[in-house]
Amino acid sequence: MSAFPMAMSIRPAAGTGSIWSSQPSWSQTLSRMTSSRRRRYPRLRLSPSRIVALRLRSKTDGQKKAYRHAFEFAAKQRADRLPLLMFQAWMAKQDIQNEPGVTASIRSITPSEWADRFHSLSSRGWSKADIDHWIWILSGENGDVRVQRLVSTQTPKPIFLVMILSRSEERFRKAESLLSLMEYASKYHLRSTPSQSVGNEVTLPGRKMTMTTSQFLLLLRRLVNHVLRLMPRSIVTVARFTVGYIRQLSSDTDANTYHHKCEVFNEALLLFKRPAPIRPIANMEFNWRAQRLLLAMSDNLDKPLIINKASYRAVREVMIGLKKSTTERAVAMRYAKSWPPYRQDFDGLDAKRTAEDDYSRSVKAGFLMKEAGYPHDHYDQALSALGGMGVNSPTVQTRSLPPKEWKGEEQDRNLYTRWAMVIRATRNPQEAWKVFNNFGAKTGTAPNVQVYAEMFIKLQSHALHQTSTALPGDSREAFPIHDANYSEYELARLSPPSVNDLYNQMVSRGVKPEGHCLYTLVMNATSLEEATRYLHDGGIDAASVNSLALFKQPSYQALRKIPLLLFKSYIHLLCRLQPDRRGREKLPPEELFRIRHAIKLARFRLRPESTEGSTFRPPWSIIMRALARPHISVTNGTRASNDAEALLMSLEVVQSVEERIGVDPELLLYLCRTVQKAALSRLGSRESLGESGASEGSLVPSGERVLKILKTMFSRITNSVATTETGSGSLEVPPLMHNIGPAHLHTYMRTLAFLEDTTAMKELLQWMLTHKEYINEEAERINSRGHALIAKTLCAYQAFAGLSLRHEEQEDTVSQMEDSTETAGSWRWPTPEETISYVESDPRGGSQQLQQRLLANLWSTSAQQESREEMNMASM
Repeated sequence: MSAFPMAMSIRPAAGTGSIWSSQPSWSQTLSRMTSSRRRRYPRLRLSPSRIVALRLRSKTDGQKKAYRHAFEFAAKQRADRLPLLMFQAWMAKQDIQNEPGVTASIRSITPSEWADRFHSLSSRGWSKADIDHWIWILSGENGDVRVQRLVSTQTPKPIFLVMILSRSEERFRKAESLLSLMEYASKYHLRSTPSQSVGNEVTLPGRKMTMTTSQFLLLLRRLVNHVLRLMPRSIVTVARFTVGYIRQLSSDTDANTYHHKCEVFNEALLLFKRPAPIRPIANMEFNWRAQRLLLAMSDNLDKPLIINKASYRAVREVMIGLKKSTTERAVAMRYAKSWPPYRQDFDGLDAKRTAEDDYSRSVKAGFLMKEAGYPHDHYDQALSALGGMGVNSPTVQTRSLPPKEWKGEEQDRNLYTRWAMVIRATRNPQEAWKVFNNFGAKTGTAPNVQVYAEMFIKLQSHALHQTSTALPGDSREAFPIHDANYSEYELARLSPPSVNDLYNQMVSRGVKPEGHCLYTLVMNATSLEEATRYLHDGGIDAASVNSLALFKQPSYQALRKIPLLLFKSYIHLLCRLQPDRRGREKLPPEELFRIRHAIKLARFRLRPESTEGSTFRPPWSIIMRALARPHISVTNGTRASNDAEALLMSLEVVQSVEERIGVDPELLLYLCRTVQKAALSRLGSRESLGESGASEGSLVPSGERVLKILKTMFSRITNSVATTETGSGSLEVPPLMHNIGPAHLHTYMRTLAFLEDTTAMKELLQWMLTHKEYINEEAERINSRGHALIAKTLCAYQAFAGLSLRHEEQEDTVSQMEDSTETAGSWRWPTPEETISYVESDPRGGSQQLQQRLLANLWSTSAQQESREEMNMASM
């Protein structure tokens, strides 16, 4: 049965031979047949599957020593449970000389005992060849290889093996691995299998291959965890997987089956509310699609499934993270400038609208929850506040992640959550300060750290840019304050305190900065010294704080005591405090060293072999975004040398990320910006030196290396998700593993132009035409700006690559565009006037300089070719 038979020998007593060759003794067989089931399959204090998972996790001698007691416990057992037997057989194949306890227990098993235990497998439909095959699967070097081995044969494997491979601490790099797990489970474990026969003589009872509801929910939790980290938009695929499981449950209307369906349905709705680690609000759209699939499935059943209170909340929590609908945007445009933001009537149609017509989707879901018999409490009122409806007056509908929910004995603390969310659902610090004071006065309650955190966020928010089209609640920026013709005295009375004054008030009331409040304070501190004060006040270990200091060798163990989100906040602070260039003024070393220190800390804390290093991405994105800043200073020197150094640092960061967690579209975007910045600096320096005409050499230092890295990143990011052929056919998957949108494509196209690789630009345009449907979908997700960026990408191609195209190539490209299914709008080929306008609209003038360089190089090449042709003609 095994596609991979493996010889397995052990060294018991001298002369006993191989364990596979012995036959079970009659006494042992009789004893096993008459033993009770509890003795053969006992409940153990440690799960054998968990012990196998710990063994997979143990790569070093130190890790094996840490879990020594678990391994020794499993090696001593003589029960017939499959994971236990497989573990012992696996240990017998491994070099375990450095684990004397395990070695002694494995060597104590005699060959006849091995043979007897393997012989007993046949009564359950398995064989020793199956054990060999499972060990081979587990021996893969990483999670992706192990899953590939799992699905490499059409033979069913036990459920525990699927559970081990899908464990939460496993690290996957390929989306295909998760898809394969779902398709494999759909084929072999979500429906009952027929009985198995051995030869033509004995018919054995069917193997236990169908997952119970509890097993399925455990697998579902793990799949959601992996999908959100690796490929957030595939949460919709997991929803289809869940729908398939619910539908395959018996269609009988008995109470037990219906209960199981409702259990899976409600648990899935809860799981699908979880935000993705990367761009959680932007990816919330996919969470809603997943929940919507489940709700639609329930509506189409003869007996719709019951939605419990937690599931209603889960739906509302996802809805507050969605973009405003057309109706919700119309309401937001009619907010009064004063507080509370009652709706203003612009015309007669507005006057006819009722208050219910203005409710957001989240608020309407709250009313459905009430109608279902679930009364609102403080947490539900907090969700309503984010949805645009307070207890007695409206608030600003605010796009947000779900707030903290207190449960159990601490449920009464949801009053603070409600207070904090009403503060969040304001437009500026002045309104937030008014809510801060009024809420406390009405309830007679002092604010806690959760409430202070929201107030700090409002005080530290940046003013909305004058050209922004954002509506109130769309972003964290502060909208203009409405003074309502107040006197200067009244304005001063209503003005909120400074961050420092509010912090002193908080500390004086005995409230310690912790959690989200501490993260916010550290991230927005004005200096490293101020951040250190916050860390000490927050109770962070002194050794850990010292490990963050500049010019000190950090301790890995000390850094591990710092929560990951707090560590991210400190990295953000270091990058934010990295100074910009100040003309010819030289900057002190301690200021220039901050971002290098951030890189050092990230490499030290997020080690490649650690779970944190292979799953936690934000610090790397923060560092890359900082290095891409237009005027950041990383060295005292010329602008060109400074930007070249920033590029080299970015390349090193990309290498570190590739070793740990893998690249993503955001890193590609930031690296492209850094490349363009370095190229523009060199163009500017040549122009200032009076150099003109054709120029040899790349605009970017190490141009060939940079180009190779960019091409490799783009290739990996745009890899299509390969589907496996397991016969399920119901699990539709996204075409790409990552969300790469018009902004990434436009930036990458311009970067290839600065690297002067016309061939790569042609390949990118061809890729866009091939994946036009996908790009259109991504453009729709960011509204009109997405289609404008597509048009800009085509203009960039025509402006920079079009100069070197032959007439036939140009006609062929235009023909491909016209033959496409949709030629209107952003996919129309740009006119010469639009291309000129695109080049001239560059505020830094880089497009004009690049086009002049490309034209000069093209003219120089053409002139040299003509000269050679004339010389050849003269010599004839």
